[in-house]
Amino acid sequence: MLLWLGLGMCQMACLLPQEDDILTPVPGPGNRPLRVILGQTQPEQRDSTVQLASNCAAPTTFSVKVDDPDTNDVIRAQWFIDPNERYIGGTPGNQGVPTSGGSTVRSLGAPRQFTNLLAALTDGRKHRVEVVVTDGEFLEDQLVDPITNESKPFLKVVKPSVNTTSGVVPVEAYRDEYVWFVEVRSCP
Repeated sequence: MLLWLGLGMCQMACLLPQEDDILTPVPGPGNRPLRVILGQTQPEQRDSTVQLASNCAAPTTFSVKVDDPDTNDVIRAQWFIDPNERYIGGTPGNQGVPTSGGSTVRSLGAPRQFTNLLAALTDGRKHRVEVVVTDGEFLEDQLVDPITNESKPFLKVVKPSVNTTSGVVPVEAYRDEYVWFVEVRSCP
């Protein structure tokens, strides 16, 4: 009876041995996607006429605002005029300036070199102007055409892997694009 009473009491008050496996820390959140904020671009209209000549009093500027919830990410941009499907040969952009301390929104403007190239296109045609932004790095790579088996250059985005105690963890890079269709005119 005492043994039964002792076992009954131990079930309520005795500590049972626990496994002594040490839990590894939970990794922080992975990289999250960035996005171009619609309605916060310059020019505001996707289809427009722009004035870029050096004699313009107020030449058109090109810029986008990008929202990235990972405030420590560096945002890079490449600017293109009439890009092909492989996005090779764009004008390098800048790394983005935070709009306020700790903000997730960054402003990215087109570099002067891009604006000068676009200003020379006063041919009366619409030109596709595109900016590609990434929270990784741009890398020219090879893309194999599945039909012809031909290797072609291709612009992709990558992010360096992270070394942890349990090994190397790949990190996904994200990209977003914004497109304008513009006709370039000289200023009067």
